[in-house]
Amino acid sequence: MSVETTIPTKFTDGKIRVFWDVTDFPVPEGRRIREIVDSVLKKRGYKAEASIKAYGGTDPDEDNPLESGIIFLQKRDKYWRLHSLLVDFALAAAENHKPHYHYVPLTLMVVAKNIKEDTEFVHLLQNVNAANFNVLLVLPDVYDPKQVTLADVNLVWRWTSLLEGGDPMPETELQALIDQGGKRECFFPNIPAADVIMSSPYDDEY
Repeated sequence: MSVETTIPTKFTDGKIRVFWDVTDFPVPEGRRIREIVDSVLKKRGYKAEASIKAYGGTDPDEDNPLESGIIFLQKRDKYWRLHSLLVDFALAAAENHKPHYHYVPLTLMVVAKNIKEDTEFVHLLQNVNAANFNVLLVLPDVYDPKQVTLADVNLVWRWTSLLEGGDPMPETELQALIDQGGKRECFFPNIPAADVIMSSPYDDEY
């Protein structure tokens, strides 16, 4: 998907859920999570106010609080932060899946780093993206896809570009990174969306 491609209206008019690991990607002093998210999404035509959940190793204090309306989950260990984020990501997609005549388009944005250990991060993001959801991802500025596999999703921002309200990665650059890391196929390419989401191994773990 190229940077110039217009997001389908069904997503720009739909709901937005954001999952942000503030230990992986700390919010710069003087900036706000919602302001950063809005700076890139509204620029691309998204209209809804995002529902945001943050994850971190330390609880925000009075001197550096999260803005109102953002839910925070404290997990000191990176593995368990990622695990919790993926549980919430999968459940958000599952809860949003309704019969076709009640379909509500949903964008799911992940601002978190994957880890070298084998997790379901890549498979889950790709499967949900393939199941008629709009998955967005943020990568560190320095990223080696041979070390940590990149999920094939709709749009990907570099961290600095996100902070600057810039454009997502061009399609050619994104596909080159995916190819370097070895593209992983979706587990369920021909199965209805509900079955893809509900079969996630994270649904029943807390």
